[in-house]
Amino acid sequence: MIRDLARLARPKVSLAVATGTLFGALYHGGGGPQAVLLAPAGAFCLCAGCSALNQVQECGLDARMERTRNRPLASGRMGVGRGLFWAMIFGLAGLGLFLPAGGAPLFLVGLAIVAVYNGLYTPLKRVSPVALLAGGVAGAAPPLTGWLAAGGGWADPRILWVAAIFYLWQVPHFWLLAEKHREDYRRAGFAVLHAALPPRLRARLMGVWVGAYFVALGCLAGLAGPASLRFIVPPALLLAGALAAGFAATDRHGPATAAMHASLPLGLATLLLNTI
Repeated sequence: MIRDLARLARPKVSLAVATGTLFGALYHGGGGPQAVLLAPAGAFCLCAGCSALNQVQECGLDARMERTRNRPLASGRMGVGRGLFWAMIFGLAGLGLFLPAGGAPLFLVGLAIVAVYNGLYTPLKRVSPVALLAGGVAGAAPPLTGWLAAGGGWADPRILWVAAIFYLWQVPHFWLLAEKHREDYRRAGFAVLHAALPPRLRARLMGVWVGAYFVALGCLAGLAGPASLRFIVPPALLLAGALAAGFAATDRHGPATAAMHASLPLGLATLLLNTI
């Protein structure tokens, strides 16, 4: 039972989202326990709720995929009703923690995340690969939630830059995942990019997007990072970006994915160093 609940909540993903929220709070530099404790805890629970609800929505499709067929609902170990119950418990806990953490603005952002991820992205995945562009909006929200909990404004250019970086990272991340498991996605009936575009064009688009992400991250690290690192980190990121974009453009997904996973913590750590 505990193991199935963990698979329903996807704790690794939820922890990554909570870390993004914590980064937003620390990057702002203000707030108190509500920003560095309640907001990340709320983000963890809300992400767990969205993941559980996603599995309720897609349990039949998950059962067709090798990667997901052992999930509790897809395998039949847990009924849809119980899965929905836990999705509501996780989600309401997350929204409930957002209220004291950031008041009505943060609560509304939490509702918007659920609406985008489960109301738009999840059903759109079966219709068009453009769903990734919608899903990236929900994935870009974690630093904004921490920023709001710390007392920051949602329109502040500093956090909008960070949210843009998260967005640029999200799309190729899931794009590369779909490419890696393309046969699984095809078998389940998802609208994947490899079926919509010629292979060469698809790979080039991937390379352009990966390159744009690294350019944006390098610029942000150069503009907002500490002066002592501005001549080290941005050039390193741009070099890594050129290599990653080249790998992505030639359908070598492993190296491109590894470079993207390593770059985001480096870039965010550079920004945090400037707030100390």
